Amino acid sequence: MKRSIAYNEGEIVLDTDRDICIYYAPRGRPGGAYARGKDLYLHEEDGVPDVYYIHTWSMEPSEDEQLQAVSIVSAEEFLEIRGLMLAAYPEKAGSLALRSYGYGTAEEF
Repeated sequence: MKRSIAYNEGEIVLDTDRDICIYYAPRGRPGGAYARGKDLYLHEEDGVPDVYYIHTWSMEPSEDEQLQAVSIVSAEEFLEIRGLMLAAYPEKAGSLALRSYGYGTAEEF
């Protein structure tokens, strides 16, 4: 799936076939388990900042797919909910700092 987003005077093309998939949700079959899900992608391009985005997909024919750009904080939260951590920027892992003060889960923040 592709989607263009504006950036300064140009545009950035997000493409799930070419960009880096950081998290790939399990797939099932229509009408069964894992018929819907969300994947996390990273678009890297020289001269523009990295763009993290979520691909919301469904195997149900009546439901549309969607690409949504998210901040690095939202990308971290997306992974932390699934028990993972974004290792590319460990110094920005805000929830780790909060956990050191006694907080336990992202929902408490």
